[in-house]
Formats: sequence, C-alpha cells, structure tokens
Amino acid sequence: MSGQEDTWGSCWVLVTGASRGLGAAICEGVAPLLGEGSRMVGVARTAGGLASTEGLVKKANAKVTFIPVVLDLGVASKAEMEAALKSSFGGEGLPQPSRVLLFHNAGTLGNLKYLKDLVDQQHVQQYFNLNICSVVTLNALLINLVQSLTPSSTIEVINISSLAALQPFKSWGLYCAGKAGRDMLFKVLATEEPNVSVLNYAPGPLDNDMQNAARTETADDELRSMFSSMKNEGKLLSCSTSVSKLIDILKAKKFKSGDHVDFYDE
Repeated sequence: MSGQEDTWGSCWVLVTGASRGLGAAICEGVAPLLGEGSRMVGVARTAGGLASTEGLVKKANAKVTFIPVVLDLGVASKAEMEAALKSSFGGEGLPQPSRVLLFHNAGTLGNLKYLKDLVDQQHVQQYFNLNICSVVTLNALLINLVQSLTPSSTIEVINISSLAALQPFKSWGLYCAGKAGRDMLFKVLATEEPNVSVLNYAPGPLDNDMQNAARTETADDELRSMFSSMKNEGKLLSCSTSVSKLIDILKAKKFKSGDHVDFYDE
C-alpha cells in the first residue's frame, strides 16, 4: 500500500474460522488495508492453524496486531465468547478504531444425507448450535462491546453465505437451512440497526476442504457428480480470488445493508 489513502484507517477486525481456507484468506486479504493501530482477531479451534494465519497477516502488513483466539464456537459459552472479546478489544489505551469489521465465516456442512435419513438428533442440534446459535451470540456481544467502548466507530458485519441459502440442494438440508437462517438473521439485523452495515456474501464454489467433502460425502449422486465435474473442469475458485471480490464489494459500497451478494453478481 502506498499510503494512508489506500487503507481503511485504524480498524478492529474479527474473523471466525480463521485457521484455514476462506477465513485465512480473509485475514490475509484484509490485512494490507488496515492502518496504524489496527487489531485483527482470528478465532478458530486450532492454535497451529491460527499461527499459520498470523504469519500470513504479518507478511501482508507488519503493523497489524494479530490476536489468535483458540475457541470452539460450537460449544463455547456466552461467558467464554465475552471474555475473548474483552481481552482482545477491551484493554485500556487502545486506539479508537474508525471501523469495526466482523466476518462470520466459521461453519460446517453437517451430515450430507437426505432429510429422511437424518435421525441423529444430537448431530442436528450441534449443527445449529455452531452455525446459527453461536453466530447470534457472538454478533450481539461484539456489537454491544463496540457501542459501549467506541460508539463513534462504524460497524460492518459480513456473513459468509452461499447459493444454498437461496436454492435447495438434495441431501444438503442442514447446510441449506443453516445458510438460509443466517441470511435472514442478518437481514433482520440490517432492519433493526440502520447504523450497522450488513452484507451476506456468497463466495462462490471454492477449491477448499469443504468442496472436497462435498465431492466424497454428498448422498445425492447427481449433486456429488456435479461437484466432481466442477473440480475436474477447473471451475472452482481459489479462496484468494473470492476474497478479492469481497473486498471490491466492500470498497464500492453499492449494496443495500442486508443484501445477499454472490461472487458472480455484476
């Protein structure tokens, strides 16, 4: 970056699922845009993955303070989430950020079975606890913390969505329901909080671990074959390519708060 005009100024950034894949790419892609005094918090289950992401961030922008938070959002309590946020952003003497960005990236596919075969109630409950419940709690805690500590900062919430939030896919009932639910939650947030910018971003078909699982675990033969063809034909996107598009969308600010914007949208 050539100067302050190329940055977003001093920011606080929180990225969930930051240890690999799209989450790590978000951290790496956003880092060069952050100005002096910025803090980036990466949340994930593995310390090793977060250490790798920290290296990417430091290489992209040595001025950014990266804070790894090892936390399993699928089982974390409200108290644990709150403690992590306060230890990362609540210290005395921290520069007041001009922007606070929260990237809700953590998520899972769940069992890729037909709905008639989803009889494991515990799995279903655990799925929605991670993919819906923890998102609601973490989101509320961060917004309240920011509004109390630095009320003049702009808050931007980015939910990593999917085409599956809009279209049904056979044997992907949990994933479709989770993504659709999250989209609607953030549409409601945009309505409730007009001073908070909200984006539901569908990153497109990514060449990552999740796609590998989709090619091997999807119960529906037709859908599984489609994913395999996309891989074989080179139609999957790199995480960095999708993040570049996301950053362009955030810079252009042409979306209405709460909108669902896909990688392939013009």
